[in-house]
Amino acid sequence: MSAPGTARRLPEIPWNGVLVSATVLAGVVSIIFILDDTKWPDPVWRLRAFQYLLREQDIAGSVLAIAIALAAWVLRKRSPTLDPVGVLGRNPWATAVVTFVGLCAAMLTVAHNHALSGDEHLALFQSRIFAAGHLTGQFPPELVYRLIPTNYIDRWLIASGSGRVASVYWPGFSLMLVPFTLPGVPWACNPLLASLSLVLIAKLASRLTADARAGGWAMLFTLASPGFVGMALSYFSMTAHLFLNLLFGWLLLERSTRRLVAAGLVGSLALVQSNPVPHILFALPWIAWIGRQPGGRRSLLVLGVGYAPLALIVGLGWWLFLRELQGSVPMLLYPPDGQPLHDLANLVWYLSLQFRAVFSFPADETLAKRIGEQVRLWSWAVPGLPLLALAGWWTLGRRVAGLHLFALSLTSTLVGYLFVSFDQGYGWGARYVHSAWGALPLLAAAAMVWAERGTQSHELSNYVVRSAMFSLVFATALRLFQIHLFMQDQLALRPPFETGVRQIVFIAPNFDFYTPDFVQNDPFLRAPVIFMMSRGRNRDYSQVIERHFPSARLTYDGPEGQVWRLP
Repeated sequence: MSAPGTARRLPEIPWNGVLVSATVLAGVVSIIFILDDTKWPDPVWRLRAFQYLLREQDIAGSVLAIAIALAAWVLRKRSPTLDPVGVLGRNPWATAVVTFVGLCAAMLTVAHNHALSGDEHLALFQSRIFAAGHLTGQFPPELVYRLIPTNYIDRWLIASGSGRVASVYWPGFSLMLVPFTLPGVPWACNPLLASLSLVLIAKLASRLTADARAGGWAMLFTLASPGFVGMALSYFSMTAHLFLNLLFGWLLLERSTRRLVAAGLVGSLALVQSNPVPHILFALPWIAWIGRQPGGRRSLLVLGVGYAPLALIVGLGWWLFLRELQGSVPMLLYPPDGQPLHDLANLVWYLSLQFRAVFSFPADETLAKRIGEQVRLWSWAVPGLPLLALAGWWTLGRRVAGLHLFALSLTSTLVGYLFVSFDQGYGWGARYVHSAWGALPLLAAAAMVWAERGTQSHELSNYVVRSAMFSLVFATALRLFQIHLFMQDQLALRPPFETGVRQIVFIAPNFDFYTPDFVQNDPFLRAPVIFMMSRGRNRDYSQVIERHFPSARLTYDGPEGQVWRLP
């Protein structure tokens, strides 16, 4: 599955000119799309987080990408004094260590170590439950509808009548967080997974192209893409998906029994992260390819043996456990009468309702959401990276099975999400594509090692290196500033409270923002600060403070909500 030792030369086409022209054109088209999709000059409602971030972040990102491409093209004839490709390729583990330290620092300072969205909070919430040795948290039953926003119950958190609570998402990522949650450093999980992904990308690129420099190119493209860095500065499970999918592909490069079983285990862990869709879309081309090889049926059986334990116990088992915790819901076909056939019919019906809530045939609005995600994919990457990836597939990827499969996984992910009815909401970069994002630096690295064998390698390499280095410095700085600014602005929407002091914080509803996302509590209410949804000051006092915390003292009352200090 490695590249052949000999290669035909590229046609005499000014590839650096083609690359910079296409990059500039893509940037201009992206800006036009953003202005049209967000109805400029009308203001964007912040509650529509995806469009808001498109307008606020990606116009500037696209302008900077154009500027970087033009600056790198002007300097294309000057050789860099340092060869970053060679340095990175020779030192993958040292680079990963430096990356890990930098990402941890950025997680604490730039992203404020805050779970921005409900999705992120739920991963942390469930990991704290597992770290305590339980399957569910416990809230006072009479306060459940205060401790969980009403429209989040059964949508994001399952709560029983006795106050037991659990996340609706599959628990794989929460389980991966547990070793970090126990010592109190959950913020280190995604930086570690991103750093390990960096090494995997380097090893895969070198192996699939049979060229040591490919690893350096792939690492440079990865590090210089703000989307890779930004996604690691969150509690979304997509960095875990990326790492596990890369490891899954690495294991399947050889089809020994041991590696097939290991690939199944890794794949099943990817399957049970937050939801199974990202890994299913990534794995489909690999499974189809294995099935078409000699001995394919046996290989698929062995792979299935690896998948089965976690997929059945953690995946299906968790889903069934949540249905039991949820109890009777009004949309089921039959009442809970204990008859096995009725119970089975209810489970199938509930599963069909979940599918219908997520998937639909693409409509104009859905296509606009997917195009918007492509804009973020482009503007959060090294300028022209998708074009280089396409060139890598055309020149080398079609003849190297591993590269071709990574390209198919990316394509499968892009096509599969056409049938998802909602956008990604929050997320730095293209969140729904991130599970297969590793294909981009791998294929782009293949394009560069192919190009370096040609007659135009000097100017093209100079252009691409400078473009990547400019992106590493300037685009990363811009995106970190944007992330910090948004997080700072978001956290300022909460009522001011003192960290580490026992308080009740009521969050006032504000339909201009995702204020329910601020109601983030420890699953056993062990944290000193407890957040609740406000129903108005009078009701908050009579229903909560007077009944449960009569000695509390009001310390803040403002438009964001109220803060009551506990003795």
